[in-house]
Amino acid sequence: MSTSQPQPPSVVRRPWTAKEDSLLGTRSDRSLARKFGRTLKAVTVRRRLKGISLMKEWKPEDDKILGTRPDRQVAMLLGRLIENVAWRRRKLGIPCFYENRRWTPEQLKLLGQKPDEEVATLTGHPLCAVMVKRQELGRPKADPILTCWTPEQDRLLGTMPDEEVARRVGRSRMAVQKRRFRLRIPCKPPEGPPST
Repeated sequence: MSTSQPQPPSVVRRPWTAKEDSLLGTRSDRSLARKFGRTLKAVTVRRRLKGISLMKEWKPEDDKILGTRPDRQVAMLLGRLIENVAWRRRKLGIPCFYENRRWTPEQLKLLGQKPDEEVATLTGHPLCAVMVKRQELGRPKADPILTCWTPEQDRLLGTMPDEEVARRVGRSRMAVQKRRFRLRIPCKPPEGPPST
């Protein structure tokens, strides 16, 4: 009596349809294997034989987004894997956008010198990060409305009418008048014909 070993079932290879071929690379191989009722290996081999890439082609408009925000956000925007985004960014030599971006010495000089909103725009740091960094450095908020008077501007007070000083220093007549009162400088009356 001979005992024969059980033979593995013969593999019947089903031909690929044009519809199946057209879907290769549009979704993950695993997802298509389930859809087609084929093995993952069969789908991967077929896709590679057809020269179909699994990744989407990079377009110029996609490249423009790289480095403008964290790779995680770019990946979500473009529908790509974060690793793919990071690889492409590095390949093109685009620096990483750090969520906690480092401050350069030039950027630090702007803090307290310009309004926080302007610093945020110029440096690419979020507004809240600009405010926190400025406060960490103990610098007052630069207010475009409350600019400091220079000694040269102070010397003009009382030497001519307030309207003329305002025009020359680029302030309102009321601002000139308040500054003159604070410094106890008398007003110079407007020049004109003497009243009778």
